[in-house]
Amino acid sequence: MLARSSPDRRRRAPAGAVAAPLIAALSFASLACAPAPARAPSRDPAPLRSLRIPDADLDRGPRTVSTAEALRDLDDARYAFEQAYAGLDGRSPSPSPRAIARAEGALRGRAAWRPEELARLLRDLFGAPDGHLAFGHGGRAPLRSTAAPRRPSGPAPRRFACAPSRARPRASPRASPRAAAAAVAPLPGLPRWAAPPRRPGHGPPVELTRGRDGVPVLAIRTFDSAAAAALAALPALAAELRRAPAFVVDLRGNAGGDYRFAERFALALTDAPLCALDEREVISVAAAEGRANSVRRRLARGDVPEAARPRFVEHLAALERLAGALRARPSSAMPRADLTTRGAVVRGQAAGPLEGRAVFLVDRGCASACEMLLALVRQIPGALVAGQNTRGGMSVGEVALFRLPRSGVTLSLGTRAFRDPLGDFAELRGFEPDVRLDGADPVGDAAALARRGWPASAPRRGARASCARR
Repeated sequence: MLARSSPDRRRRAPAGAVAAPLIAALSFASLACAPAPARAPSRDPAPLRSLRIPDADLDRGPRTVSTAEALRDLDDARYAFEQAYAGLDGRSPSPSPRAIARAEGALRGRAAWRPEELARLLRDLFGAPDGHLAFGHGGRAPLRSTAAPRRPSGPAPRRFACAPSRARPRASPRASPRAAAAAVAPLPGLPRWAAPPRRPGHGPPVELTRGRDGVPVLAIRTFDSAAAAALAALPALAAELRRAPAFVVDLRGNAGGDYRFAERFALALTDAPLCALDEREVISVAAAEGRANSVRRRLARGDVPEAARPRFVEHLAALERLAGALRARPSSAMPRADLTTRGAVVRGQAAGPLEGRAVFLVDRGCASACEMLLALVRQIPGALVAGQNTRGGMSVGEVALFRLPRSGVTLSLGTRAFRDPLGDFAELRGFEPDVRLDGADPVGDAAALARRGWPASAPRRGARASCARR
């Protein structure tokens, strides 16, 4: 999940509610923040740029630019990475001055640059093993080129692909609300047992069915805030399922979204204390504007259900207030701070421990907030992960969108970094399953696994997981 950006993956309060405390905290950033990216020394701080995408340009097509224009767009890209990209732990969020100089030299070697060529150069310059990082452009023939060089292990590595992607057909404004409302209709209490699950990623956001021998199978196909009405039922479903002797949670094809829905589901399964993910969040004008750009484009494209629009509009207003408040700080204040949370513990909300056996069925479609859910449930005694490796797109999230004003090339980068508390996750590789399922009926195999118990070779992660492992 590139995972699609969501209004918010945070467990904390919305952006508007925390703007004032965050701004005050920046005065003491050296006490609570990770170091800001290295910058060349200067007597006065450089003026803050605006990276807000004009409404008319949110999905405008790109154009070929001159060398001078390409150089200016490169400088804007450098600024966006320096000011907004969380980056992977242990890596600088922006390239070295020497690498920037080499790219500038390459740009000067040609009189004109087509947008796909410029996107490829930027990808090669700023690329990192980050499943969310991407470059491209909008318009009639949109392009999205991922920056991840390749997966370190697992299935065949993903190759660079800098070819136009298929344009998604847009629903008309009249038809969209009706179709979207049907997709996120609130569940009337606990849903009744339905037909067998559909293909991964297809069907309603949340669907409860019976699998082999009557084993409950809960399919969670997204954590996108656009499906908030359906996802709100997850804690109640967890409270029912945790008392069953065996059940399956089918997460195949779940590309992520708002982590809060995932966390609430995990905490409703157990009363045990769980290690929270370590987090590092970029606080800057650029990061707030980039996240706001992501929300504004989703709203402009009409891919937000009418019932969910107020939630998106409210979050957009909070991000824009935060950007304005940060911009209004004294010019001597640091333009970026990285707020870090490590070693936090969250306690389960259930009345007791998980009573039965739970199998979480995953594949390469499980990414971002879906993988963050696994980082928690793998600590719960009685939970097992089965299927295939997950995608490996969790380390840098809460995606911001930027558009270089001259060429129209877009940058999608994460403004928050996460770390698996048990240290078993690898970006691009993902989580490896405790039990690999390769058969034609993975749901049935997962149900049989939940019913009969763990194979002797399967690790019992929940039984040995502890925050002391940090």
